[in-house]
Amino acid sequence: MLRLLSIGIDCISSVVFVVPAVIILQYAVFKQRHFGQCIAALLFAFYAVAVFSAVGIPAAGAFQIDFGFQLIPLIDIVNSPFEYMKNTILNIILFIPMGFLVPAVWKNYRSMKIMLFMGFAVSLVIEILQLFTFRLTDIDDLITNTAGTVIGCYIGHRFSYPFPLKLTDEQEHLKRYEPILILAAMLFISIFLKPIVSRGIWNFVLSSAWWEKIK
Repeated sequence: MLRLLSIGIDCISSVVFVVPAVIILQYAVFKQRHFGQCIAALLFAFYAVAVFSAVGIPAAGAFQIDFGFQLIPLIDIVNSPFEYMKNTILNIILFIPMGFLVPAVWKNYRSMKIMLFMGFAVSLVIEILQLFTFRLTDIDDLITNTAGTVIGCYIGHRFSYPFPLKLTDEQEHLKRYEPILILAAMLFISIFLKPIVSRGIWNFVLSSAWWEKIK
């Protein structure tokens, strides 16, 4: 419950930054006037913010060095098999939407190899950033997140990506960089800008009468 509340507050806190960022990318950088494309980009942007919140991307003022590594795959299944399986399933589910959404909106990403690399790269960035938090940098997370992306891409292929958006050749060329720029922008917002707003929302929540009922 608390984890879902935290993710919700992070998404709400990001609205004031996410919407302008996506609009600028859509209309100023990529010269895209397609309303459906803008909505799809916004959906992906908020998904990225939710992912960064769920995995514990640190705020700029809360960085701390904690070189906790787990580089041996599957070792945790011996110590806590139930917890390991739960985390594995959640990690896979968390990245399935990326594997489906990105190829559905951006046709240049419909290759399974490209999405495998993208899932791996995004997960690697997350694991590196977790060196500056209390969370463990785990090789299993890297594997399961990448697997989730591939599964999402496979699901998209099975459904033949039923939401095609028509773009000109010039727009197609520019659009290949958009999901990467959205991810980078959402990462920047999550680290540097979102905490400014979320701190105020958390202060309100913690001082409210119903906090005792949900904590």
